[in-house]
Amino acid sequence: MLFWLAAAALLAPQADAAGERAFDRHAENQRYRQWLDTFRQDLGRLRNIPPPRAADLDAHFANSIVPGSRAAKLMKELAAASPGGVSGEIRFAGIQRIFLGVLADSVVAGDGGIFPETQPAFQQTALRVRYMHVDGGGRAERYFSDPETFKPYRLPEPGVFARDAYPFLLFEERDGKLRLGGVSKEFWDLVTFMDALQHA
Repeated sequence: MLFWLAAAALLAPQADAAGERAFDRHAENQRYRQWLDTFRQDLGRLRNIPPPRAADLDAHFANSIVPGSRAAKLMKELAAASPGGVSGEIRFAGIQRIFLGVLADSVVAGDGGIFPETQPAFQQTALRVRYMHVDGGGRAERYFSDPETFKPYRLPEPGVFARDAYPFLLFEERDGKLRLGGVSKEFWDLVTFMDALQHA
């Protein structure tokens, strides 16, 4: 999927070039919860209107998603995805609902500094790496302990960006508010892992 932050396009672990800054986990989680409420409202309104054109989705999510970002591409794919279904007596949640559930189970755990963007199409907006701890009710332990995914599963040092270490999201910060700009492969693979558990 196009919205993944492919490892091949990223730089090696590095500290924030702008220097270290104080990281207040409590304040960051308050801002994250405010963002999640806004995003949830945007997503809820999307379910209650006729299917919008792909070009209209940037405007629809303007308060929660950076227009033209990888996250905006993700919204276009999620908007077109199946809402779920029923097989026998089992009701399966669609990927959109699974994604929202993983976001709801997430808390900001650390700061990875400014994302070292290498693709010109996405360089117009500086996005900050937020490492996310995802509880998952114990169901995600097999994913986090997979040595092929995490090398190993760990929270990087403050201000240091690292792959294959911890799931992360990318956020734009403006006027004290957040907008989502990207979803890491580590985070999205967790979403698809949780989706697959429905069929296990």
